[in-house]
Amino acid sequence: MLIAQINPVAGDLEGNLKKIHWAAEQGIQSKGETLVLPAYALTGWPLGDLAYSKSFMAKVHKTLEKVYHNDREILTAIPDGAGGATPVLVNAKGVHYGNHFTISGLAVAVSIGFEPVNCNGVDKLIVLDARPFRSGTVTETLEHARTFASRIRLPLVYTNLVGGNDSAVFAGGSFMLDLDGGFIECLPLWKEGVAGVDEVSWPWTSEPENTWRALTLGVGDYVRKNGFNGVLLGLSGGFDSALCAAIAVDALGADKVRAVMMPSVFTSEESLNDARAVAECLGVRYDILPIVDPVKAMEDVLAPVFAGKDRDATEENLQARMRGTMLMALSNKFGDLLLATCNKSEEAVGYSTLYGDMCGGFAPIKDLYKTDAYALARWRNENHPRWIENDIKRVMPDNLITKAPTAELRPNQKDEDSLPPYPTLDAILKMMIENDAGVDEVVAAGYDEATVRKVWSMLHRAEFKRKQGAQGIKLSRRSFDEDWNFPVTKKV
Repeated sequence: MLIAQINPVAGDLEGNLKKIHWAAEQGIQSKGETLVLPAYALTGWPLGDLAYSKSFMAKVHKTLEKVYHNDREILTAIPDGAGGATPVLVNAKGVHYGNHFTISGLAVAVSIGFEPVNCNGVDKLIVLDARPFRSGTVTETLEHARTFASRIRLPLVYTNLVGGNDSAVFAGGSFMLDLDGGFIECLPLWKEGVAGVDEVSWPWTSEPENTWRALTLGVGDYVRKNGFNGVLLGLSGGFDSALCAAIAVDALGADKVRAVMMPSVFTSEESLNDARAVAECLGVRYDILPIVDPVKAMEDVLAPVFAGKDRDATEENLQARMRGTMLMALSNKFGDLLLATCNKSEEAVGYSTLYGDMCGGFAPIKDLYKTDAYALARWRNENHPRWIENDIKRVMPDNLITKAPTAELRPNQKDEDSLPPYPTLDAILKMMIENDAGVDEVVAAGYDEATVRKVWSMLHRAEFKRKQGAQGIKLSRRSFDEDWNFPVTKKV
């Protein structure tokens, strides 16, 4: 028996079929004849409403007839059209559906993602999965499987997808266990592969490398699978844009990344120098497009209707929105994906400008809190794993990690003029978002009540912005894209 993990594209039946056939052609000398693939290897995942589409599912069943290849029967799972999945064994005799099969003379039970299945009288349990990555949890599935195998006293085979599809990133990490939960076989994280019963790929990578790998794989696959030429982003001289640029370079290569500095009258010399330093460090194309004249022109047009009104956040946001307009123009003209650079802390409290710095088709770090982003950048500056296909040892100057964050939309502006210090803000937000804590619970944990109430109010007032933001890579248990579902109109 062979196990394999592939990187499919959602809905691309012919392309995914080629990947399945490639996997079936590997391991010719292996002891087994059956190839066990993850769930949704043929269809890709997530599928959204495609999984309920009668026309799409008709094509799926038709394509299944072509899956058998190289004298290898193939085991995978497809959507059942009702929100679940059905295991499928395809061999020379045809296509067979169900949770119990005879493979190489052994009675096997097949579970989708550890869903309950009758294991009475079977010789082996096979778990087909499509389990998205979550930071810090990559070994939890393995430990659960080891405990489960030793409890039911059955050998266990587990397969998982690899690759990025929209906000979901799959880490792979397929394995075979004996009935005591010991390793027989293990495929690596983050890579497509096929293996037999005589090779172990261990140990797996750990945090924070896995989070960096998820971010780079997610960005790279989003660009490649959606046919963009490369990516572009505004490089402000601040931390978040530098981190997104570094992720993009590790994902795609410097030749696929374009950085644009758009200075205003409030842009400091330090920011100009830091943006240039990041661009030189990463080796990306770097353009400087000042926004002073365009912003002035916009203010002149609005002056008659703004007469008698004091300058306020409106004029500040004009700058961010001018930058967003210019970046979208570049994206349209050159076919590059615009990356939005907001982090989860900013997304949570609305510390961003709608149609300004929120512009973009993909937001890599939107599920990464600011303090966690700092820690990740420090790690990358100190580490250069072998899988990274460039020679860049340090991706940004250290001062970008240590200097006070600022949007530079008014003189001497700092983030902490409007927000609590990020360590405090993130601790409060994690309780509210990840643990669903209310104001009283957070205050009881020792945080200042006025600060907690302010953060709570900002979190819920920003709902209308988040509804319009770009999707990004899901890293946490509760991302704004998929797991947070509050109405815009509410009182809490």
